[in-house]
Amino acid sequence: MAVTASVRRKAVAGTETVVPAPRHSLYAQVRLARIWLPLAIVGVVLVHQLAVVPLGGASWRFWSQLLFYSVLGPIATYVTLTWIAYEVRTRERAQVELQRLFRELQDAHSVLGALQRVTEQFAAAPDLERAVEAASRGVREVTGARFGAVVVGSGVVSVHADDLGDAGRAAAERAALQRDARLMRAGHASAVLGEPDGGATLVLALRWGGRHEGSLQASFDVAPDEKQRETLRILAADFAAAAEAVQGRTRDLLTLFEVDRSIRAEGNLARLLSTLVSRMAGRVGAQRAGVYLSDDDGTLELRIAVRLGRQGFEPWRPAPLPIRPGEGLIGRAAAGREPLVLAALASAERQASGPLLHDAGSAVLLPLSNDERLLGVIVLAHDEPGHGSDASLPFLGLLAGQLSLAVGNASAYLQSEELAIVEERNRIAREIHDGVAQSLAFAGLKLDLATRLLHRDPDATERELQAARATIREMIREIRRSIFALRPVDLERHGFVETLRRYASDFGQQNDISLELQVPALPELSLKSEAVLFRIFQEAMNNVAKHAGARSVRVSVGVDAHGMVEIEVFDDGRGFDPSEVADRVTSAGGLGLRQMRERVEARGGRFEIESEVGEGTSVRASVPA
Repeated sequence: MAVTASVRRKAVAGTETVVPAPRHSLYAQVRLARIWLPLAIVGVVLVHQLAVVPLGGASWRFWSQLLFYSVLGPIATYVTLTWIAYEVRTRERAQVELQRLFRELQDAHSVLGALQRVTEQFAAAPDLERAVEAASRGVREVTGARFGAVVVGSGVVSVHADDLGDAGRAAAERAALQRDARLMRAGHASAVLGEPDGGATLVLALRWGGRHEGSLQASFDVAPDEKQRETLRILAADFAAAAEAVQGRTRDLLTLFEVDRSIRAEGNLARLLSTLVSRMAGRVGAQRAGVYLSDDDGTLELRIAVRLGRQGFEPWRPAPLPIRPGEGLIGRAAAGREPLVLAALASAERQASGPLLHDAGSAVLLPLSNDERLLGVIVLAHDEPGHGSDASLPFLGLLAGQLSLAVGNASAYLQSEELAIVEERNRIAREIHDGVAQSLAFAGLKLDLATRLLHRDPDATERELQAARATIREMIREIRRSIFALRPVDLERHGFVETLRRYASDFGQQNDISLELQVPALPELSLKSEAVLFRIFQEAMNNVAKHAGARSVRVSVGVDAHGMVEIEVFDDGRGFDPSEVADRVTSAGGLGLRQMRERVEARGGRFEIESEVGEGTSVRASVPA
């Protein structure tokens, strides 16, 4: 927290007095006087003896010599001693002044040392509350006030004084808030307020960003002198700069936290981009913002645009203008993959750079990229020139990196989703071919056979028709199971436990199976862990419906001995030999037992199956929360 030397010198009034150094020391002047004073006396005597005495007779000579020597000696002695006394007095005064200046410089050094210690303490504070506490202690340390107080905003208050209990501290904090409110209403930079006990409290405004943000207060037994006031002004200026920096760091950390949470929680890319770019625009005071995303051919398309309205940033749908890398300011930022801070924009540049920059006076352009390719460009625009700042680039670059990660993840997710759709289509086609199609073909053969036997063997015809009806009923049940398994599950909306209950209730009704669900209190699960556990549960239930022939199912969820969340599905069905069907792909869910195991183990969990023919089946899966 640097303070200029000229300001620091003001901490101690009176230290600027300068004592001029004598041209020659007293010792040197006395040594010189030993030469010129005797010569002067000899010269005067010679003049008197040679020029004055011969002017008269004997009487004149006697009285002139007596008078001359009786006067000259005392006069010479008086003049000499007077000169010496004057020089000694001047020297003594200079020494006294130098001693006074030395004491004042010592006091100033002590004050400046205390200021430096206090400034270092609140400048190094991790948060605003700690900085305020350090500043309130520092007020007493550097001025000797009977109590110090610092108020920031309407709720951050620290009072430092001797022997304050809880009630006394609460009262002192209320009084500090009231004094701050009085100073803010008056609009003054400082004020000295009288106290009922005859003391006085100096209140100094803390301002940054052009606003009154709080006050620094010190109470004294008597009105503070100019030295104490100047010291407190320096401390207030230093603390205001430190508090502004701490608030900026806190705001940046909160923004990063919110951005990270948004990336984790928001599945819709458009809403995510709108949220993040609005936060970035608010951080730098931009009035319009948007995100251009790169297509497969490299063309930049404006996907999201927002502008500042009465209620904050609102969605904006300007006429799109595709941009190629290298075209206009946005294309230049995309081609160079380097941030651009534009403090002023020429008219020709604005016209060629799309709707976000059409009326902009200044702008910040941030490319989005990964190691492989350009993903897009973020545009933050302001109507007035001079609003771009290199100081904000590191933080904006960090946010742009987070946004690049979100865009890259979304692209990967879309690709994986397309692959999953293709795989699901293939699975459905396989299930139809292996299950429903063959059953329909079998039913068709039975109906053809019944038609041929209709007149020759009525009993055989009846048997074939019953077999066809049974096959068709089984196909209907199979199609219903497949439809039930394909229904979308909204884990995000209902939560893991409620989704389990809903699915279990529907499953029991659809398959006419008694189902018991045991779900105690669970730790908070990540979305990925919830999805894995629910998918395993769903596949296990589908296997029960299709293969187990069970009358009842018990589902329990809890925490295992290793602290992982575990789900177990046990059925009393016919069971099987796990070694014989480990690679089987189920018709309902599309996951074989090996795939179920791989999915759980990919999350760092454990997967177990216990089954014997005629003894039922138990499926257990556990994953970290």
